[in-house]
Amino acid sequence: MLRRIAGIAGLAVILFGVAGTGHGQGQAIAAEADVAWKSATDQVYLIEEQGKYGFINGRGEIVLEPVNDSLVYDTQAAGSVYYVEDRGAKKQTYFDLTGKKLFECAFRACGIPYDGLALYMEKVKTADGTAATRYGYIDMQGKIAVQPIYHKAFNFSEGLARVNQGKASGYIDTKGKLVIPYRFSQTSDFSEGMAAVSLTVGGKYGYIDTSGKLVISPRFDYATPFSDGAAVVSVNGKYGYIDKTGKYIQKLQFTMAQPFSEGLAFVERNGATFYINKKGEKVIQNITAGGLFSGGLAPASRGHTYGYINKSGKFVIKDRFEWGNSFKGDLAEVYLPSSESPGYVRGFIDRSGTIVWPHDYKIGQ
Repeated sequence: MLRRIAGIAGLAVILFGVAGTGHGQGQAIAAEADVAWKSATDQVYLIEEQGKYGFINGRGEIVLEPVNDSLVYDTQAAGSVYYVEDRGAKKQTYFDLTGKKLFECAFRACGIPYDGLALYMEKVKTADGTAATRYGYIDMQGKIAVQPIYHKAFNFSEGLARVNQGKASGYIDTKGKLVIPYRFSQTSDFSEGMAAVSLTVGGKYGYIDTSGKLVISPRFDYATPFSDGAAVVSVNGKYGYIDKTGKYIQKLQFTMAQPFSEGLAFVERNGATFYINKKGEKVIQNITAGGLFSGGLAPASRGHTYGYINKSGKFVIKDRFEWGNSFKGDLAEVYLPSSESPGYVRGFIDRSGTIVWPHDYKIGQ
């Protein structure tokens, strides 16, 4: 999952979640499923040492020393931009992966760039003369690209961002043009050209395309973004999968269902957990916990520890970690066993299972 870092507040809820849309869990999962492969030099990973934050690259080399009180970053954002918070000066300074300074923003007022634009907020005077928080977007020079006129706003995804005027939600393009009118009660980000929406408060969910056309009628209690050509949907507490026409590729039969990634999905049915393919065939069994595949590997557990399996279900990285996340590029975040509280150390491994961070970590320390 995308993770929030202690000390990052305010915009963090808007940046990483989909508060108020009814799709929080699905959005977070889908974000993992859509991670693009990047080399060791064009993706960075957040590290922590004694409460200070920095970055390493995919080879485990430090690209920013862990000397900052608070950092936030996103390896999927356009240009892989990160920022550093200076709490004393109350400002955020944005950098690219070469360390080039891009711009500064008022403390915690700006977010992470998507499609070259970052969400920001400011107090504006409304028509009745009162002050209210409104949301807009800035470019990578820190200049206003879309005026702060929205009651709610979310990150861009596939060139569109969902915004609210009052309680009604629609979508704008990167120029700020309203391309899908304010006619929805609940919305989600676009993924693979589709977005889950609800027309009424507490209503069923369907899907629209990027023109705003309702292409799958609202009939689901729960609906996630599309991933690997399929979406998880739920009715009456049972989960299944649909294709982009709304046809079930797996009927409502699961009590838990993760998105498809690289042709496989981890599900639960009748108390048993396993991976299926899109035909519904059990492909990998005897797994108690599983994650999303990335580059042929997925985190999995047979009991209390985690390792990484290939698409045949073989543990190619031994299950010796307290927890493991899906690979993002060259590295995966893991919790390494530790004798000190809280019982683990946050670290990173490469695709051979070698611990690349912390540099001095020894199993059993």
